[in-house]
Order: sequence, then structure tokens, then C-alpha cells
Amino acid sequence: MNQEPLVSIIIPVFNRAHLIGETLNSLLVQTYANWECIVVDDGSSDNTATVMNSYLEKDARFRYYHRPAEHLPGGNGARNYGFLKSSGHYIQWFDSDDIMMPNFIEAKMQPFLLKPDTDVVFSGFENVNSKGDRTRVANQSFSGNIIDDLVDGHVSFGPLSFMLRRDKISRIKYDETLKKNQDLDFFFRLFTSDEKLKIVHINKILYTVNAHPDSMTKGTSRDVLKMASMYKVYLMVLDYFAKREHSKGISRYKYKCLNTLKMMLQNGNYREVINRLLPFKYLNSFQRTYLLGCVVAYFLLKRGANQFIKIDLKD
Repeated sequence: MNQEPLVSIIIPVFNRAHLIGETLNSLLVQTYANWECIVVDDGSSDNTATVMNSYLEKDARFRYYHRPAEHLPGGNGARNYGFLKSSGHYIQWFDSDDIMMPNFIEAKMQPFLLKPDTDVVFSGFENVNSKGDRTRVANQSFSGNIIDDLVDGHVSFGPLSFMLRRDKISRIKYDETLKKNQDLDFFFRLFTSDEKLKIVHINKILYTVNAHPDSMTKGTSRDVLKMASMYKVYLMVLDYFAKREHSKGISRYKYKCLNTLKMMLQNGNYREVINRLLPFKYLNSFQRTYLLGCVVAYFLLKRGANQFIKIDLKD
């Protein structure tokens, strides 16, 4: 009888029939055997179902579901439903176009097995371009304070890095209304909900994020709903840092909020910009009036958007 704890790998999928096979193959060669892979289809119109059926026949550890109507369309709803269908004591989100190293699960499980009170284990990862060249290595270090590391740019809150104890996320769900920044939202809420979380970092590259032409990030700046979601999450993070008088966090996320408004402005979403700029409490009255003037200038002359990130943000 297998005594290893069960790990649930949860993968949302949408029209990835041409990519998901490589991802699932990287699961089949894992050195840690006691896993289940729950793939939740978010409404694919390609032959994803045919590909998945072949893997269901190949290995009983794969399970395939379609996102039900009670969960909103998008990866967030698929992830939430996948969590409900999972049984593992440990949860690992993954994506349908990325690749695990053969020791991906085993390396992350070792800290949990050595110290059962461990809550989170995360690792480094690499980004690879369409030519197969490495373009980035991330999450290589951990200071012991994951929020400070986020602010300093040392840690990315992408879901693939983190393996989580199930009981630590049982009350935290992905916000299904968000179209962008959902991972930052989920993990920021997780890591700020309990200051006593025991987090272990593995300084190894355990998975590869592949770039491809139909990446989900393509065209984000032209999608007002995605931009609105980005702004909402950045503002939530900014409010957190403001309450704690975390000057570096305030500066970084004030910039991110205003840079998002800049991109909205450049894409002609004037009303969206004004509706967010007016109640933005991290500007003084002169700064707010000045930026409202920049909105008018951009409407008339297509100039002034850069002032959103060049303005002196110090009170």
C-alpha cells in the first residue's frame, strides 16, 4: 500500500489540445508516484476532450471534468471547481502549457515529509522562449518574509511555484470575477491571512514556463476588463501597505496603479480612467487635478499619458 501522501495537481484548460500532452507527459515521469491530476475544461472548442480521453485510458491518476455553470467562465472558476473535486492533502496548481521537471513533486514534498507542520513549499522556475532559449530564472531566493520579497521583486506569486497544504487554502478561493492578476490576488490574500505560515523555499528550477503565440497575456492592455482587474488587485495590495505604513510597498503599488491607468488612457478608456482617478486617495489635490488635465490632453492631442508615471508621487 502506498504510504506517500496524495498530491492533487489541478490544471485548467481551454483550447490547449496542441500543448497539454507535453504537460501531462511531464507528470507521467514524476519520481513521486502518489498524485492525481484533475484537468478542468473551461469550454474548449478544439479536440482537447479527445486528447484527454487518451490520457484517461493511459493512467487512472488522470481525471477530466468540464467546468459547471455555477462557476464563472475562466481559469479562476476552473481552478475553484478543480479544488472541490480534488482529494489530496497537498495542492499544486499547474497550467496546461508548462512543463514539470521529473523531480517536481518529490522535491516539493520532501520539506512536508521532514516537517509536517510546513504550510507552503515553493521553488524556482525558468521562462523559455519559442526558440527554446532561457529568458528568465525566477524565485531563486527567499528572505523569510514573502511579502517583502514580493515588493523587492525577488518572488513572483505565480501559482505553479507553490505547493500548499490543503487546510491552509480551504477558505480561500480564486476570485472568479477577475480577468487578470488573479494569482497575485489569491496568493497575497493567502500570505497576509496568516503571519505564522511556515514557508520553505527550494533553490532549484523545478518547472519551465513556455512562451507561445497564443499566450493568455497577449492583448491584455487592449482589454478593458483585464485592465480593470489588474487595477483592482493592485489597489487592494496598495491599501494593505498603506495601512501598515510600508513605504516601499506603497511606492511600488502606487506606481503599478497609475501605470495601469496610463495604459487604459492610451487605449481610449477615458471614463474608466476618470472613474478610478477621482477616488484615488494616494494623490494630493494638485496631482489629481493635473492628471485629470492629462486625460483631457490625451483625448484632444494624444499627449500626456506618460505623466501618470512621471508625476511626483511624494506628498
